[in-house]
Amino acid sequence: MGAAGRHPHFVSPLFWHASLAEGLVAARESKRAVLLVVGRQSCGGSRALVEKTTAKEEIYEYLDSHYVCVAGDADSPEPAVAALVARMSQHDRTPLCLYLSAEGELMHSTSGGRPPAVFLSDLLEAPHRPSAGRR
Repeated sequence: MGAAGRHPHFVSPLFWHASLAEGLVAARESKRAVLLVVGRQSCGGSRALVEKTTAKEEIYEYLDSHYVCVAGDADSPEPAVAALVARMSQHDRTPLCLYLSAEGELMHSTSGGRPPAVFLSDLLEAPHRPSAGRR
């Protein structure tokens, strides 16, 4: 994985944590949720999400003020990320987006590419979903 601050595979204006543990500490300290994006360097959907969708002004601003971003590598995930991904058997495509509370509780999850408007809706609604991780 790359250094904290830079996405390990793609160009992004957001600050990306290199480990889930690091991201959870930052989330608790800042009272924000966590967006864990598990992707592949060779995945066009992962590239589009990180380089294009998250760079859109409205999405960037919302992510930057409400979420801590963590980059997970689908091909060599850290153990904590691998454990979360193992629970997501209904998701079979990258990017896999896991929306977590600052305590690490799964609030929502999606897989595969998402249009920017749908991704923004996920960001806005994830903390308020009654059945966490069921999508």
